[in-house]
Amino acid sequence: MAVRILYKTAAEAEIEEAFGAYETVRQGLGIDFLEELARIEGHLHANPALYQRIEGEMRRAVLRRFPYGLFYVVDGEQVNVLGCLHLHRDPCSYTELRER
Repeated sequence: MAVRILYKTAAEAEIEEAFGAYETVRQGLGIDFLEELARIEGHLHANPALYQRIEGEMRRAVLRRFPYGLFYVVDGEQVNVLGCLHLHRDPCSYTELRER
């Protein structure tokens, strides 16, 4: 079952921020970050239930090489990405993510 993936505005902003931060560390590192997100998206398209459920229906896909998690919920044939959060920082509560 191929699903559609939609990013909430806040998740898009978090991804743009991370991309910019990684590009300031080393040119091309931000591209690596986006490629890792694309890898995760490929998994979500094929099997949205693949990743760990962390609270209620919310799931988290942890990126390789980068300390980020992609937080999402599956709604029928659609995946709603609620956030892309740095896992070593003090994240907002899962309740706040669901309210996005």
